[in-house]
Amino acid sequence: EAIAARVRQAWGIPPGPAPDMVGLLESHGVVVMRLPLGTADVDAFSLPFTDRPVVVLGSDKNDRARSRFDAAHELGHLVMHGEQVWGIPEVEKQAHRFAAALLMPRDDIYSQLPERADWPLLFEMKRDWQVSLAALLMRAKTLERMSDANYLTAVKAASARGWRRQEPVPLGIPEQPRMLSKIMNSR
Repeated sequence: EAIAARVRQAWGIPPGPAPDMVGLLESHGVVVMRLPLGTADVDAFSLPFTDRPVVVLGSDKNDRARSRFDAAHELGHLVMHGEQVWGIPEVEKQAHRFAAALLMPRDDIYSQLPERADWPLLFEMKRDWQVSLAALLMRAKTLERMSDANYLTAVKAASARGWRRQEPVPLGIPEQPRMLSKIMNSR
């Protein structure tokens, strides 16, 4: 929470939903690209080069909310882990917590989150915050706005509706990188 808050402050991200994550990364010197990763095991990865870090987002899934979370997750690795070995469960959990806090800061979202699954409200929040229903539910649980039992009930209801595979309320195409093409065209 604290590290994500410091990044938001240092990068001048205003309270509330984070703007275009890809644009934000690029405006701070991170090269972002989309590539087909061809595996369900990896959604994104990053390379902590000191002169220009690189974030590679999978182009396979075409899900804006997941892509924004992936970008924030990889930023978490770059900020917190540098060249440390990634892929171990605790490090991945840290990057997930960072991404959630960056995209949905506690002070900005806590009072908006429901204590029980209120689907119309969650759909509206998904549009406003540009994150998945799954991320909103997990954030409600993590911030203890939603009890473990209510979270489990919500996840089961979402799963029964097929929303774990394909969520309702599509947000449009994933945010697109622009910096790499500018770099390539300037040569």
